[in-house]
Amino acid sequence: MPRFLFISTLLAATLSAFSTTNIQYLYGDFEGPTFMDTQSGAKHTLTAEHYRTWEYGDLFMFADYAYTHEGLQFTDKKNDLYGEISPRLSLDKISGFSTSCGILKESYLSFQYNRSDTYHAWLYGAGADLNIPGFSVFGLNIYRKHQNVGDHTYQLSLNYIVPMGEQWHFEGFTDWTARDILSQNQLLFDLTQMIGIKGGKLEVGTEWHYYHENSYHSDNDVFQAMLKYTF
Repeated sequence: MPRFLFISTLLAATLSAFSTTNIQYLYGDFEGPTFMDTQSGAKHTLTAEHYRTWEYGDLFMFADYAYTHEGLQFTDKKNDLYGEISPRLSLDKISGFSTSCGILKESYLSFQYNRSDTYHAWLYGAGADLNIPGFSVFGLNIYRKHQNVGDHTYQLSLNYIVPMGEQWHFEGFTDWTARDILSQNQLLFDLTQMIGIKGGKLEVGTEWHYYHENSYHSDNDVFQAMLKYTF
């Protein structure tokens, strides 16, 4: 599976039909009991995201660099780097047969690789793009998750975008496993026309970051200030 994931990622990088890249800066107070929190004080996060389609599927990847002056929870480190690569192969495009029917737009074989300094996970399963009224994007992926920390499990992942007029929009993702739930949702306002940007798009807003760990009943519930620039 690692070789297959690498080949899929390489193909997606060379056969792009559409691509978009953005950089985000987030600032919030993560002083709490979970591994995502700080020992004391706020956390700065710089995120780079990239999405592209290709002849037989699509690819999403991101990397988070987090920094806190007082150190992260459960470690003396002041910074952390974490990333994910998520290629999907379209069953419609591979087979030449459309699975589109009613709410179902397109079907996929889904893969993912997660990595930090001390953690890694391989995920594989199935996914779909759905036609949901009010959503310009609604994706669903169900994975079997193999990881080096904690038990192997299953994961349900949702990603979505909701337009709200010409300048506002709502977007985010939610991941569920038997162990935890992570949801990050953003409300963004487009500043591009207001400040006269000619290339790219600049947005400002907030991200609601929610994390719940079932075993220890520990929560992480933070609103972050956010700035996003899309190339």
